[in-house]
Amino acid sequence: MDRLRPGDWTLITIASADRASLSPVQLQKALFLLGKELPGEVGDDFYEFVPYHYGPFSSAVSADAITLQRDDLVEIERPIGQRYVEYRVTTKGVAAAADLRARASVKAVEYLDQVVKWARTRSFAELVRAVYAKYPDMQVNSVFAKPG
Repeated sequence: MDRLRPGDWTLITIASADRASLSPVQLQKALFLLGKELPGEVGDDFYEFVPYHYGPFSSAVSADAITLQRDDLVEIERPIGQRYVEYRVTTKGVAAAADLRARASVKAVEYLDQVVKWARTRSFAELVRAVYAKYPDMQVNSVFAKPG
């Protein structure tokens, strides 16, 4: 098992959506949960998340996604009428992600596959609330309306 860079985990996360797209909140929360749940698998240089408007956020995730786009591993598009971008793996990205998955911790890759699948089946509100429920310290700067 090799120690992967944080950007490698971003590619693996986007590729875990099986050619479907991930929203920024899905990408951010999946990587946040990976780092929180399996810190020993991702290493000390993993992303640092801070409490932001909709929970844990790392600007480095967005920066790495842009680098992956420049390397033709990820597409970043804003669908017409939508306020946020979507991330999708390219054909070249699928091959690169497969190589990274083979070098990564099996435990982390399996966890990431599960968390991406879970995140893709949740609405924005459900996803943010689920993260807040498990990590209440991440809602300190939230602009997200609390239920009730």
